[in-house]
Amino acid sequence: MNSKGYAKTTVKSVIALLVFSSVLEISSRNIYNYLIFVATWLGLTFLYELYKYSTKYSLEEDGIHIKSPLKSDVIFYYNIRDAFMTEGFLQKRFGLSSVYVITPKQAIAIRDLKDGKEFLNTVEDHIGRKR
Repeated sequence: MNSKGYAKTTVKSVIALLVFSSVLEISSRNIYNYLIFVATWLGLTFLYELYKYSTKYSLEEDGIHIKSPLKSDVIFYYNIRDAFMTEGFLQKRFGLSSVYVITPKQAIAIRDLKDGKEFLNTVEDHIGRKR
């Protein structure tokens, strides 16, 4: 994930925090509890961003290689049934996109790509060669 991906994730987290905070009754008596809540929220956001950063996707000759702290996987091109790209509101603002790869057993979302169209075109080229 690139720096724009971090910024997008942080913006989404802060928006959710503000929405959630708007329904809380914050007073001088419970301000410390609220500050602990905010610190926990931002800490969990940081851990999520760290996990997203550590997940790597690479396009190889045989398929898409996914390496994350929890698992490694290969999605072979001959198993891919469909691939498409989406751009959400914040992704458009940050110049990012997501590519979804559909196989008979699962759908894989590759989120917050800076060059999503290029990634999708490469996958589609490989799919066309394997069919």
